[in-house]
Amino acid sequence: MSLQYVHLLIADRVDFTPQPEQVVEFLENLKKLESAPTGATLRVGKLSGQFRKGFSALTGEMISVPKREYVSLGSISEIPAQLSGLGDYDVVTSGQGPAKFPPFKLYTITAPAGLQTGRGSPIEPEFTQRYGYEVRCCLRSEAVFHPPLSGLTVERPNTACARFWIEFQFGKWLVPKIDDSLNVLSTSILAKAIECFGTGFAQGCRCL
Repeated sequence: MSLQYVHLLIADRVDFTPQPEQVVEFLENLKKLESAPTGATLRVGKLSGQFRKGFSALTGEMISVPKREYVSLGSISEIPAQLSGLGDYDVVTSGQGPAKFPPFKLYTITAPAGLQTGRGSPIEPEFTQRYGYEVRCCLRSEAVFHPPLSGLTVERPNTACARFWIEFQFGKWLVPKIDDSLNVLSTSILAKAIECFGTGFAQGCRCL
């Protein structure tokens, strides 16, 4: 068994839908902040019309989840054409960490069960070796949260559902230090997200 921590920025407006240019602006600013994955590739995931079956981590019931087909892009400038007219997509930039200015410090973890309460048991010192690092901008046609097949999600008040959210995903067994708050994301990244999208965000997390 392995565990992967995913940090969430959840739009605080349930029906918020970004313009494609806003997604481009955010990703460009993430690069300017030197907080984006290094050596990154860029993909857009669109609904394929097919479904896969699985079990809900919350209820144990069988559910059907839409499949997405991913198109590789050569540059951020290609994103608007790919997102035009879509109400459901994932924009994914995948590469390596740590970035020069990462979203937060990461540590290895010894007690994954602790994440059920938003509290892990990190081992000192800070993890500074290379790891997989991915950022996703996700839009759905209807407000959802927990995200489909998300595994465990730590929720925040007033963010039970949203159409749009941003995910910061890291290598296996790597987590930030979480005490009494999930507000651990770099203030520079959070400020740019608010500026680019023109909406507030709450922070949350989930584990895969």
